[in-house]
Amino acid sequence: MTLPDDPAARKEYPLYSGFMRYFPAAIAAVAHHSYVSNQRHNPGMPLCHDRLKSADEPDALLRHLMEGDYVGTAWRAMALLQKHLEANGAPIAPAAINVVVPVLPTLHECLEARASDELGLNNGEAV
Repeated sequence: MTLPDDPAARKEYPLYSGFMRYFPAAIAAVAHHSYVSNQRHNPGMPLCHDRLKSADEPDALLRHLMEGDYVGTAWRAMALLQKHLEANGAPIAPAAINVVVPVLPTLHECLEARASDELGLNNGEAV
């Protein structure tokens, strides 16, 4: 489950007081972004996150950030976090369609792999 079953543990997930009350305008803006984007990318369909249409959250997130589109950045950050949590055992989001749950590497893992490639370490070569 997304939330624990234990009543005491559930208190550690303050959805309203620890999220909605912290970011009400941001949450509304991201929700509106979902609506507008769904109208553009899935016209005539109910709200859904079609994961086959775009799966490059880290790149898209940084593009939005560089362009000053903070709502798009926040949406992509939430999408990236959701996919990360699902890859680590969380349930698939109810509005997700065309779901493929990849194991997403961390930035650190990507940088290590690139460094290994540049040094020829992936071929077993010593430098």
